[in-house]
Amino acid sequence: MNLIEILNEEIEQMKPVTVKTKKKRGRPAKVSNDIFIEMWNNALKEGSLAEIAQAIGSSPASCAVKASNLRKAGYNLPQFKRGRPKKNQ
Repeated sequence: MNLIEILNEEIEQMKPVTVKTKKKRGRPAKVSNDIFIEMWNNALKEGSLAEIAQAIGSSPASCAVKASNLRKAGYNLPQFKRGRPKKNQ
């Protein structure tokens, strides 16, 4: 090996290795999963799906989809009771 080859090898070793991180696809989440789960559990006690949607700034359907996707991901989210609330007489 001659001097030029040795210098070229040393230059290659000195260069920092740049690793590009892969961009996530889609739109970034408006609310983190932990905050959404906390809001969901509080709304189960005394609220509704519409209240969660209004607080986040999205539709009730998209909140239901987010909850469903979190359940598929392994989070333990209970479901709202189905149907209209009964009147107290």
